Amino acid sequence: MAEEEEDKSTSSHQFLEVLCNSSGKVRRFAAGTEAGYALYLINRKLEIGIPQAFHIEAVKDGEEPVSFGPNAILVSYGKDWKLQTVIEKGYKEAKQMQQILKKSPNEMVCKLPTSLFRLI
Repeated sequence: MAEEEEDKSTSSHQFLEVLCNSSGKVRRFAAGTEAGYALYLINRKLEIGIPQAFHIEAVKDGEEPVSFGPNAILVSYGKDWKLQTVIEKGYKEAKQMQQILKKSPNEMVCKLPTSLFRLI
């Protein structure tokens, strides 16, 4: 009886879930998995055209995110903390520019979103 209770308590912590912000899918990883390896597996399963993740972070409302380096071991920080991937902001704008260039390179100047222009 005591063994069953112990099995139940440890089984809930044998894997971690990471939300892939590119695909919207949740991926599971064994406890002790390095963030870089998890990121490699997540990106490998993305379809062509879906933005790849750059790193994994732990997030909680009202708290500063905790970023995991490639050799960091994924851990859960407890209740309300979620692990998720981080993708480059501005990906959608870049994708729009690609589509515009494919359709009509001559009209590119007048149709580019203004958010893509930077003053140097």
